[in-house]
Amino acid sequence: MPNTAVRPAPASERIFVVGADGMLGSRLVAVFENQGKDVWGTTRNQAKVGGQRIHLDLADDVEHFAPPFQGCGTAILCAAQTSIAQCQRSPHATQRINVENTVAVARSLADAGMFVIFLSSNAVFDGVTEFARSDDSPNPQHEYGRQKAEAEARLLKLGDSIAVIRFSKIIAPDMALLSGWVRNLRAGEPVHPFSDAVMAPLSAAFATEVICRVETYRRAGVTQASASEDISYADVAAYLATRVAADMNLVKPVSSKNAGVPTFPDHTTLDTTSLRELGLEAPLPARALDQFI
Repeated sequence: MPNTAVRPAPASERIFVVGADGMLGSRLVAVFENQGKDVWGTTRNQAKVGGQRIHLDLADDVEHFAPPFQGCGTAILCAAQTSIAQCQRSPHATQRINVENTVAVARSLADAGMFVIFLSSNAVFDGVTEFARSDDSPNPQHEYGRQKAEAEARLLKLGDSIAVIRFSKIIAPDMALLSGWVRNLRAGEPVHPFSDAVMAPLSAAFATEVICRVETYRRAGVTQASASEDISYADVAAYLATRVAADMNLVKPVSSKNAGVPTFPDHTTLDTTSLRELGLEAPLPARALDQFI
């Protein structure tokens, strides 16, 4: 059974991060703690259980999960299996994580009186058109996107205590692909980015800010966040080469089709009108890429 002991704190200052050890979860914990909020989190690592950390693995049975506190507060669902390849290989196991157990935990949190924020993806769309709207019908093209779309639909039926945030690609400074390109370019070694694949990159810092503002304003329903435009992986590499003053001839684009990887969507941008309600604007791709310099 999880540890459900609580410390006294104003209800509005309570935050519960499901997946507190992940890329976004760890950042959210740090931000909210710096704001003086009472932050609880879950971890799959048994060694870290204790204090304000609860053991929770969405791959396991969550029947006995209990929220760490009752009443007003916010829960942010960061834990998920985000590997597209893994979802394709193991659809039943990842469905349990990304849909069944995520929805079960969210329902428990909402029933406890919390405002619940679920992190989703532009993968719920097919990428045929740019700037997909929040009210466009989902049309996922792979298992991961299908799972996110199903979880969204089931969660939104729980009512006004649910917020869904759809993100385009979120990148952090330790992203292996791009940090590897920068190292290679600085060393005078070539990189081979895809010329026919695009992203609308967001920095992890910007994604964290979006989540914090949805929490602050209690914006229920769907919020969408992406960069202001798509950029090809080849153009990403060219931009990084320019920023580190590397020889542009080191950037040698290749076709993803020739590499035998799954087809990429034509567009990954989202309509970000909802960001303006939070006092934000969709950033240029360069804002996310500059963190690698």
